[in-house]
Amino acid sequence: MDDAEWRLLLLGGRGTGAALDDGGQRDEVPPEGRERILNKIMEILQGHRPVSSREGLQELNKIALRIEGKIYTAATNQDDYLMKISSKMWIVVIELDLPCNAIWIDGEDSEDEGKILKAPPSMASIKNGLRQQKCARLPPSIQDETQKTVDYISQLPDSIIFHIFSFLTTKDAIKTSLLSKQWCSTWTANQYMSFSLPLGSSWNFKSFITFVDSVLLRCTAIKLKRFLLDAPCRALLRSKLNAWLQFAIMHNVEEVSITLHYWHDNIYVLPQILFHCTTLVSLCVSQCCFSVFGDVNWCSLKILRIEYAELNDEGMVSVLSGSPVLELLELKSCRGFKHIMVESKSLRELVIDSHEFRPGQGFVLKIWAPHLLKLRLLGNSQGGEFSLDEVSSLIEADLNFDMESFALDKFKAHSDLVKGLLKRLHHVMKLVMGSWFLQVLSLMEAREVFLPSLECRHLILLGAADHKGVPAIAKILESMPHLEKLFLQTTCTPNSAIVFNAEGEDCRKSAGEEFWNSAIWRIDECLMHLKHVEIVDRNANANSLLWESLLSLLKFLLQNALCLDKIVINGTNSKSSQAVDPLRLLEVERILLSHPKCSPSAKVIIRCPSQGCPSERVRES
Repeated sequence: MDDAEWRLLLLGGRGTGAALDDGGQRDEVPPEGRERILNKIMEILQGHRPVSSREGLQELNKIALRIEGKIYTAATNQDDYLMKISSKMWIVVIELDLPCNAIWIDGEDSEDEGKILKAPPSMASIKNGLRQQKCARLPPSIQDETQKTVDYISQLPDSIIFHIFSFLTTKDAIKTSLLSKQWCSTWTANQYMSFSLPLGSSWNFKSFITFVDSVLLRCTAIKLKRFLLDAPCRALLRSKLNAWLQFAIMHNVEEVSITLHYWHDNIYVLPQILFHCTTLVSLCVSQCCFSVFGDVNWCSLKILRIEYAELNDEGMVSVLSGSPVLELLELKSCRGFKHIMVESKSLRELVIDSHEFRPGQGFVLKIWAPHLLKLRLLGNSQGGEFSLDEVSSLIEADLNFDMESFALDKFKAHSDLVKGLLKRLHHVMKLVMGSWFLQVLSLMEAREVFLPSLECRHLILLGAADHKGVPAIAKILESMPHLEKLFLQTTCTPNSAIVFNAEGEDCRKSAGEEFWNSAIWRIDECLMHLKHVEIVDRNANANSLLWESLLSLLKFLLQNALCLDKIVINGTNSKSSQAVDPLRLLEVERILLSHPKCSPSAKVIIRCPSQGCPSERVRES
């Protein structure tokens, strides 16, 4: 209930016209109105903590009397009385939603300052519980014979309290009023607002709207650091969200995040006032209509993330030209634009994740960003391709995107795309390639299609290392004469694992080794500079590292890399509780250590689980 509803209850439904002039005097609050207020408090308490016994009802009645009585005594006039009643009961309702038995209704320092609303409590048990809670606050060294209470929480400075609030949702921040009398009103000055109503939440949608309205009504902060909202996009929310955003903007908000979930055909259009918020430093919007009309003034914006939105080229130009200090631009599952042109020297990173190519909107996304330092092309981007017109300042590129399923009849189109991207990225120092990219490279190797020479020093491959992935690795190494660090994240099937046994020594001389020995003349330049090789297993299968082709690669590098410093095999799986069998890793270690090596300083490092924790074995031959 808000203040107006409490006023109607106090005045018996006669409306605001029956209110006293200038708020009225406290003594002129009608007794019958106080009785109705008291009954409503009882109704709220019973609704959240139902009791049926006579003793339980008496306890609830005592709590309701104390709440209303203390507020009436502290109020200066009728308006103040109503405001305090509304605020107190609003907090009480949130407290009653806590998943614990102890609910603090009053924060006064008295013997019966708290109540435990469970049916049916006794006053003795309540007081005993309070004494135990107070004693629990003390470190053992301070629990002396006098059992003196030291409330360390109340002594925390506001700056520390607000820092704690920054990690909590607003609802949880309000619940901290239970911890200390000092914290009862501190949350109203909280600069970090976070409201969430996930799908399937037990919260009533209208109650959520009322909750947000009440928080903003009681906010005393002059400036907001953060305003986050995650909720379904219903008609009622759309009518409120503009006012909430205006409130945040009027309070010089620095970070805004709006994540909406579509509800039928309700689509929220971002208000134009948001495009002129000069204090914004970070903005993230998901599933909102990003309609830009006129100029954009985001003179402080450094981070911009847009998800599931439609943008035209004109809107994109307005956004980028109106964000002179933008450092990170992330576009996920967006559509409608065909060009990204960034002249700003401040933009450091561009992320395009799962770009949607649609008929009539163009099948090529062109990127022109001469001062960009990092480019990431990710996700599923079917139906089109990327064109890098000007990215001469790039030092890092991530090509972990997927096109449609690879088909032989599209080989030329796919190989042209790969060659075109690598040609534009020839100067990049760090390069990441995903599984689709490696798939195309494997077929290019089979058809003897040459790649441009690359200046890459640090290469990360995210894909298969089996016999199908080996040609791609060879093709890449051939084009990177200055490579110093190779990182390979493996994804393979159990069927490709090696089975070690006493009689199977000759089986290790496989076609894999023959392939690498025949390819040495093509990649000898790469072997002149390679220093660090690391293999990371992301497969839950215990034998997934022991591939014939992978072991052949490591033996080849160990035997031919002149400057090799170390080979690291990481057998721990960070995404799973499973890991490679340590005994199998020891067998890999034995094979590599017994193999001839070109670099006298080369080390083999095996990281495997030991008693539940990762351990590291470093061996030199």
